[in-house]
Amino acid sequence: MKSLIFIVLIVYSSKAEVLSSIPGHLVDCYRSGGPLLNSPRRLDVFLSLVRKLEHSAKLDMRLFSTSLLRRFRLDGIEQASNPIETEFVLPYRASAFQFHKYKLLMDLFLPSQNLLEMDESLTLVERCLLHKLLSSTVQPWERGDENLTCPLSAQQRENMSTDSSGRIHSRCPIEDGVIQTDWGPVAVGTIIAAIAASLESQRVSLTDIFSANIYKSEVSQPMIDRALADWEKQVENPNDNNNIANFEMLASATDELNISNILVATIVGDLAEVVVNQGPRVGASAQLMTVGSNNRWNDTLLPRDFYLLPQNSNDWQFTDAEILAGVDGLILASYVPSWIELRRSFRLSQVLDSYYSNDGVSFGPEVRACNRLALYNRVLNNTILASETLRFAQVLSLTQNTVYIPLEEMQRMSDAAVTAFIEYVPSVLRKYQRNCVSVDSVPVVDLIVATDSSWREYDVEQFLSWMSGALELDASRSTLGVVHGNTGRWVAPPAHNITALFTHIANYTDPWPNRLNVPNVLTTVNQHLRNQTLQDINAKASAGRSTVILILSPTDQPSGNEIERSRTIMHSIRSSFFDAYFAYAAQDLTNFQNINNEYLDYSEMFITLPSTCVQDVASAINTFMIKNDIPKRIFGAACPSNGTTFYQIEYEDSVMAKTKRGYRIHPFYLRQQPLIRVQFRNSNYGTILVCMFRGAEATQSCQLIGERNIHTFNLTAPCPSPDFCPPAHFVVTATTTLNACAHADCRTPNQVDYYIQHSGLRCLPLLGSGAAPSNHWKVNLGLSLVILILYLN
Repeated sequence: MKSLIFIVLIVYSSKAEVLSSIPGHLVDCYRSGGPLLNSPRRLDVFLSLVRKLEHSAKLDMRLFSTSLLRRFRLDGIEQASNPIETEFVLPYRASAFQFHKYKLLMDLFLPSQNLLEMDESLTLVERCLLHKLLSSTVQPWERGDENLTCPLSAQQRENMSTDSSGRIHSRCPIEDGVIQTDWGPVAVGTIIAAIAASLESQRVSLTDIFSANIYKSEVSQPMIDRALADWEKQVENPNDNNNIANFEMLASATDELNISNILVATIVGDLAEVVVNQGPRVGASAQLMTVGSNNRWNDTLLPRDFYLLPQNSNDWQFTDAEILAGVDGLILASYVPSWIELRRSFRLSQVLDSYYSNDGVSFGPEVRACNRLALYNRVLNNTILASETLRFAQVLSLTQNTVYIPLEEMQRMSDAAVTAFIEYVPSVLRKYQRNCVSVDSVPVVDLIVATDSSWREYDVEQFLSWMSGALELDASRSTLGVVHGNTGRWVAPPAHNITALFTHIANYTDPWPNRLNVPNVLTTVNQHLRNQTLQDINAKASAGRSTVILILSPTDQPSGNEIERSRTIMHSIRSSFFDAYFAYAAQDLTNFQNINNEYLDYSEMFITLPSTCVQDVASAINTFMIKNDIPKRIFGAACPSNGTTFYQIEYEDSVMAKTKRGYRIHPFYLRQQPLIRVQFRNSNYGTILVCMFRGAEATQSCQLIGERNIHTFNLTAPCPSPDFCPPAHFVVTATTTLNACAHADCRTPNQVDYYIQHSGLRCLPLLGSGAAPSNHWKVNLGLSLVILILYLN
């Protein structure tokens, strides 16, 4: 076997030909093994990267999807058997079987330019992660972790195969290019290719393929001549008794032997790989051909590696992830062009986000992954599948094999592969079927997490992976940060992006908590809230996300001294920053319930944990915190200071169909005020229902606000007495939508935008004295600064 070593060259091609060498902009993803990619391989992570590129590139879906493939996808990359790396030599190239199909797809069926040459919007880690998520390949060789990931007996190990260089095949190879969704693993590069092909739909004739210079440079002319002669013979003699492909020939006479680029990008392309790679070895037997795969994620909470568990062979030409992606790709390819006609601004991230949701795509709610079983039979014709598999299998065979396979034999092997697929696909669709359900609205918050000594680093990463998904971190524009439970220092500062969060964790080198120190955590929180408030003042903000501090302490208990210190800091926090929510999660909550016994404003949650198991903790947090409808905050301006008056601007927000958005005005901003006005101004994307209530929701007052209309809620003398002043709550729901949201921040087209403006709220004396502030506030602000100085270290 020849060694896979090559010199890295920068090659410019006017025809954008796909080369097997690692392109220059991806070399750093492989140099010295590349950066650590520890983010979960999940749909939401992938979409967060796509959104960043969409915002910076500003291309329509047709140009963006093809450019995304050319910039970041390269199938079949494998490492050389003797991986010697130098400054000029990189022991990686695209040489596995997946590369040949991908090259044909991009060179002949999706010819296009790469318009994403500049991608500074992504960090190196993000670029490499996006490349890995899009590129289909299998890491076949033994890694050394198999005893933990897929243990076998000694006798089974003796039967493991090797290659000529002595490398042993892993008993659980890793399939790259796969992401986790709620409806099974999918090869997302296949889905992008299907969408790109549908927006550049074409049928490419065998004559054009065989005469293309790019193709002829890969295949000898005698092989091409034999293929052409075979096809011409079959067309001229469709009723020949020796011809077992009569239907194929009759069909080809009418459609000029064309191949659909959509089918090549999806099911036909993978079936052709089965034919070419398995057919010559097992023959034309559907029972002996392997379609599908036995597989599992390393961890459902933190999916980083997708293991293939081959039973008797290393045939992974058409895995479950590729089958699901092929079906989903065909479904979306059937609808996306018409959706683009309705809304030219429709983006790739919006298509995928909507399809893999319970609500579906706004232009066609029935088009969603949970309807995959029903939609599959509408988009695939088995007769067409058989004929086009034969055609593309021969095109692929000539580039991959050195021995010509006669057309009659290719027909038999193609029929066997199609039969194997047709028999297998219903089972894999049923396996990953999950019914559509109605889901609760997700709170939009700034979440800070601190843990005790119960968990190792990996446990914390598991929980954060789950939490980022539960909060829909990037899509909902929440943030997630991690504070060291003992020192109180930041492990990962608040981030909107999951990849950024996990990059911070990967770069954190100090020991993880060996105990919980609540005063240190609260001191950091106090400083963070102060900084956040100052940022709000500078930004002239009038509303925003609430901060939630989640203290996870399954086993540790604060001491009596720590409780007293915590009370002092909590007093400072509660008397200065009103929209902070504290959630304590522990098996024994007794001591945590004594930290705050002064400010009881429904901003605390006490969650009893059944065990230290991450899955159990996540379930409890989901029930009692995520589903707790934590509202956003509406707040007053800073009080005048040193002759400076502080102003606020209206707050822009949005709500999607079938969801709601809540807001709260804390009683502090209501007290001592004669009249407070809160105005909601609707945009032109639909109709919203705004409800206000104080105390029990049964007393709410609601107003339907049409497009471009305004409604103002008046709160006259909002506090009946100094001792009784419930908060004011507002809930916004989209009742109708025009599916017209088109700006860069639209998560989906059915989003409805609106604006909030208010007047009359009490000012916050953070920077100076307000209108008749009490000495109580001056003392508390001074106390806040003293505590920060004492406990910051």
